[in-house]
Amino acid sequence: MILLLTSMLIAAAPQTDEPPSNIRTMAVNRTPESNTVALKIVVPQEGQVVGTPVWVQFRIDGYALGSASSFERADEVAVSNLGQTVHVIIDNQPYFAINEPAIGPFDEAGNFYNNSYKFEVPYRLGNGMHTIRMFPARSYGESLKGENTFAVTQFYVGSTKQNPQMDVSVPYLTYNEPSPMMPLQAGKPVLLDFYITNAELSSDGYKVRLIIDGKANRVITSWQPYYIYGLKQGRHTIRLELLDNHNQVVPGMFNNVTQTITVQ
Repeated sequence: MILLLTSMLIAAAPQTDEPPSNIRTMAVNRTPESNTVALKIVVPQEGQVVGTPVWVQFRIDGYALGSASSFERADEVAVSNLGQTVHVIIDNQPYFAINEPAIGPFDEAGNFYNNSYKFEVPYRLGNGMHTIRMFPARSYGESLKGENTFAVTQFYVGSTKQNPQMDVSVPYLTYNEPSPMMPLQAGKPVLLDFYITNAELSSDGYKVRLIIDGKANRVITSWQPYYIYGLKQGRHTIRLELLDNHNQVVPGMFNNVTQTITVQ
């Protein structure tokens, strides 16, 4: 009787060996890009103390904001109706996208900046230090990864009070896609894209670990876009971790990032 009861309990217990996941990730080539694209943050300047609301001004050359990206990838993954944009990340918040018309060629001080844009940060920033990261992106969210396409500035709001912040002189990760900004659809691959600064990815050096819905999916050793296949309708969590050559998460507030997305 005891043996029979034990057998019944074992049969009723949940199995520890889970079936293979139907979610897979595949590397894809970078979208071709011109080496003349250049982005620079003009305001705030490095270390500047600003008030609220916070205004940001930047210059971008060689890149048309608002235009559709005419590459095959636009037919394969979700596309934003904003067209080509600049993705803006403040501290470790999800990005917001800028594609507004360019302002006049002169700033308030009379300096000449062709192709300049100015916008107000759409949420309140507390007093202390903040980090702003920016890069141009295609209409389907893929970041441009040229030599002069990534800009970062650390500034203060109200005072120079020190808040815990990332040291931008060491290796760090910038999460880009997938994001809540994109109209993701079941049946289409989901674009995975990120930025690596002050490091190179390799099999025996820095790596990026991808964790989907709490389960490790793969370790990435090449800096390029990826397609995620098999995400069903509903909410999902995407987590990226920057690892060192010992497969430990690199210290820093940007190097372990989780975002929640919704697939329609």
